[in-house]
Amino acid sequence: MNRDKMFVVPGSFVPYNDTVTLLTYKRLRNVDLDMDVFCFKGKTDESLLKVLEKDEQYRKFHMIYTSDLDWSVPRNYPLRLPVSLFLMNRYVRDAVKVFEKKQYRYLFSSIVPGISHIAAYRIKKKHPEVEWYASFSDPFKGSPYKKTELKDRSLIYRIAFKVGSFVLYHDRYEEVAVRNADKLIFICEEQRDFTLKQYENYEELKKKSVIMPLTFIPEWDVYRNLLNAAQPEHKVKQAVHLGRLYGLRKIDSFLEALKELHEEDPSLQDKIVFHQYSEIQPNDVRKIREYGLEQVFILHDKVSYQESTEIMKDADILVLFDTLVAGCPIQPYLPSKIVEYLLLKKQILGICDPNSPAYRILKEYGYDTVGSEKETIKENIRKLIRGIPVPDYSTDRLNNDGYNMLEL
Repeated sequence: MNRDKMFVVPGSFVPYNDTVTLLTYKRLRNVDLDMDVFCFKGKTDESLLKVLEKDEQYRKFHMIYTSDLDWSVPRNYPLRLPVSLFLMNRYVRDAVKVFEKKQYRYLFSSIVPGISHIAAYRIKKKHPEVEWYASFSDPFKGSPYKKTELKDRSLIYRIAFKVGSFVLYHDRYEEVAVRNADKLIFICEEQRDFTLKQYENYEELKKKSVIMPLTFIPEWDVYRNLLNAAQPEHKVKQAVHLGRLYGLRKIDSFLEALKELHEEDPSLQDKIVFHQYSEIQPNDVRKIREYGLEQVFILHDKVSYQESTEIMKDADILVLFDTLVAGCPIQPYLPSKIVEYLLLKKQILGICDPNSPAYRILKEYGYDTVGSEKETIKENIRKLIRGIPVPDYSTDRLNNDGYNMLEL
């Protein structure tokens, strides 16, 4: 057994840039081991690669690439599904073969893509002595997103959604990891409890679970620039949201609140303007027009991550549209952008419910402009227009340097 190395089967990995690859890297970078990473080949983000090459911790990762990510995990290409089924199965088979060449002591897998957990499970089944760390970022079993209302979507979209949910987000991907991994790593307590309370032995599973929150890497310029960003003071306050508005990120109450505020004050756009970057649902676009909010809630195309940080730095107010799950005691989703928001230390309008981790975290940091009810949103927007002090808080607990996965 190779005691000083870890075998990593994350599906995809940096310098392919997405939320989960960055999360995986942050969870592994402080582990004092060399790591062989068996992954699909995603598109290299050249700007991210430049940052990684300056990060001394990146040198211990040795990539072993297999097939192309877009063909292997066709989240945006459903017509590639037949090929991807073959490639996903080959990934599992080949992961076992690569592992057996060196017999590693440690094993790491990620819930996205779920086939990563299947590969780790097959390895663990053949080699029970390996210490398996299973990483989670979103729940699969019992996921509220699988129950998303689709009646307003096209037949093709509904078919693709159902097939995608079955193939890419199947409960089994989560179940094999929860039941068989030695350590379970979650982003927050709410995600852990939502996931594990669906199993019969919650207390036992909780004992092998650890919380490693969303973090930032202080040496990276992208984060340093956020920490050192100047605070603008626009005459008309600029509020921004960067990210998709889809599924359970519902903005009905927000739009109704904005409509009533605009009716009360037709010059509202001279005091505050909201900007949405990236996807928004056609029904919401219709409401914006119907409510006459085109000058108050302005829509923009999706921008790159680098552009998004500049937009956030120039904003007066950051808007967080959270997942809203009616009647659910625990809402397990936590938007990754909350880290950038907290680093910038700007005013935040949080459209979130008390059952969510975002609501709890923003309250813990001293923000009181949170809530999803129409009247609460109206009052919070009024507060932001009047101007209130930004809470004073430390970002130390968000510092990635303070976390070593093997020592949690």
